[in-house]
Amino acid sequence: MPLLGAFDAVMIVAGAVVGVGIFINPSEVARLLPSPPAILLAWVLGGLAAMMGGIACSKLGRRFPRAGGLYVYLREAYGPAVAFLYGWTVLLAIFSGVTAAISLTFARYASVLLPALAGHERAVAAALVAALALVNYRGLRTSGNVQNVLSMAKLAGIAMLALLALTTGGGGKAIPLGGPAPGPGAFLLALFPVFMTYGGWYTLTFLAADVRCPERNLPIGIVGGIALVIATYALVNAAYMRVLTVDEIARSPAVAAEMAGRILGGRGAGVLAALVVVSAPGAVNVLILSGSRLYYAMAKDGLFFASAARLHPRYGSPAWSIAAQALWSGALLFSHTYGQLLQGTMFAEWTFFALIGLSLFVFAAREPGFYRGAGERVLIVASAVGFTAVAAAVVGNALFQSPRQALVGVAVMLAGLPVYAMWRGRRSAAGRLGRELQE
Repeated sequence: MPLLGAFDAVMIVAGAVVGVGIFINPSEVARLLPSPPAILLAWVLGGLAAMMGGIACSKLGRRFPRAGGLYVYLREAYGPAVAFLYGWTVLLAIFSGVTAAISLTFARYASVLLPALAGHERAVAAALVAALALVNYRGLRTSGNVQNVLSMAKLAGIAMLALLALTTGGGGKAIPLGGPAPGPGAFLLALFPVFMTYGGWYTLTFLAADVRCPERNLPIGIVGGIALVIATYALVNAAYMRVLTVDEIARSPAVAAEMAGRILGGRGAGVLAALVVVSAPGAVNVLILSGSRLYYAMAKDGLFFASAARLHPRYGSPAWSIAAQALWSGALLFSHTYGQLLQGTMFAEWTFFALIGLSLFVFAAREPGFYRGAGERVLIVASAVGFTAVAAAVVGNALFQSPRQALVGVAVMLAGLPVYAMWRGRRSAAGRLGRELQE
């Protein structure tokens, strides 16, 4: 029985997107864009790109309200091989790598609050992953309740710090509205860290089978969650520029910590550390929650270990899928390889995003009644075209600016082809054995 309502859905999306990137990535954007208006525009456009993708995926989620989300859409549009390569890339690098990175950031800031943890950051990060895996093991309602608390706490904390900076931190200084206009190449390059900071907006699609009334609550969750994140990110960036100059933001390795120090003095480091410690677990929880549903869908298709398709008899959770992501995230954490994997597979992820945008046209061509009226057609087509164009621009820019990293992404993705062939062979053998036993 689906357990997630509209509020749960909004908190899942907001909790997935708002991790720790907003405390770090604004410096990357400020290094490329010379003026506050350009910086704010980049953050708003990044949110609108996520919103276009969210609207497109809301339509796909209503059409296929099943566990697995983007994996299901790719399978139905292009076949199981493409879908498997996406699931393979998510497990091998994207979700597991992001889980490792965010957990380690959590541990480093936790050591600021508790100096005794210094030097044990990887063990602390692994403990966070294990604890949240246990939360998800105890069932969807437990993990959903934990997510609601974590998301509300982090959004409230970020908003309070940003409002404090806007009202007291500028010393009467207004945000400057001038500055040189950036070139299109620099602006597009600056959008990449923005897009990374908006990552995770699609995680609710993996939980479509667990959402009550998906026709209504999926769009509310995705669109409402993204809108909440856009407002939060605009508020935070305005706060940065109220307290710091663009040059100071660009030079700062920890812009949020510097802003907090300016407005709170010696207490700033502790307040910022507490905010990160509250923010990080929500993003990790959603990655485990949604990723486990993806591997569950793959296992149901015979493209992953059969145990991953089993639900716990008491809690109803895909326990082995949860364990798979937690264990692999821990392996990446202790092997120090998640950073290299993530840099390359962002290219692969946006390649799949482009295919998701195009899939709407595939389904519309197959199903004459795919759209419900002219209004929906205009909205969905405009969103799909815009999102596909953004994804194609990101992929093209990555090939031009960072061809070596893009090739790493291609290599990781294509490494899944022999694995796919192995699983297909196992499934075919199992099917033949079943038919022989029946005969």
